[in-house]
Amino acid sequence: MSNKLNKRLAIGCISYINALPFSLGLAKRSDILLHTAPPADLIPKLLEKKLHYALASSLGSFIYPLNFFPEFGIAAYKKILSVNLYATPEFFAKGKPLIGVTNESLSSIHLLHILCKYLWNAPIPNSIRLPSNTLITASPGNYDGLLLIGDQALRHPNIPGFSTYDLAQGWYELTHLPFVFATILCPTLQKKEIVQDAFEHSLYQYESSPNEVLARAERQSKLPRKLIQEYYSLCRYRLKEDDHEGLQKFREYYSKIYEQT
Repeated sequence: MSNKLNKRLAIGCISYINALPFSLGLAKRSDILLHTAPPADLIPKLLEKKLHYALASSLGSFIYPLNFFPEFGIAAYKKILSVNLYATPEFFAKGKPLIGVTNESLSSIHLLHILCKYLWNAPIPNSIRLPSNTLITASPGNYDGLLLIGDQALRHPNIPGFSTYDLAQGWYELTHLPFVFATILCPTLQKKEIVQDAFEHSLYQYESSPNEVLARAERQSKLPRKLIQEYYSLCRYRLKEDDHEGLQKFREYYSKIYEQT
């Protein structure tokens, strides 16, 4: 790592509003250098050791040589509103549908594959990765489906010509378990206690007094406070036994699909 990063712990965090209960507090600490980015951009930085720790895609906890903290993450039980498949009727009828996928996604595209195969009995689609801003104006004449995540999915619960499917809801229908979208990952457990305390303190501040997070989320997302409050009520930040069961089930389904291909 560079000398600049070595002076402080370099911690990455998802740049969406769902991570603000962690990132807002982390950004205030003098011993932490915070880097925010979409989920797909954080794992490579961990693997290159440009970050010491990151709240990043849960997929990284089992397909890469990374450690993870079991206490914290971002999980959803029954629905989430910010991880959506937008599908035409042809998506479920074609032999090999084509979808546009946000280039910010990592775990969510694999969750979609699992739901296609094991819940909907639909073919795993071909996908083209595109910027989120391109997807929200996509035509059903060009794509059978679209996958959006994060703040853009929250801003666009519906896209003309497509029906919306909440992937956390689909996961619950398949497993009756929560889905863990993000976990705290690290290449080594350097200064683990400091990092654990930093995440705990940030989350405690949010739980005790959420107004600062809510105000920042409003400014960042341009969404109404009521929707943001509903959204945060769906996010689980302290991972429990059933969250870990859900993560293990994700790992099992992932292995099934890719062992067969």
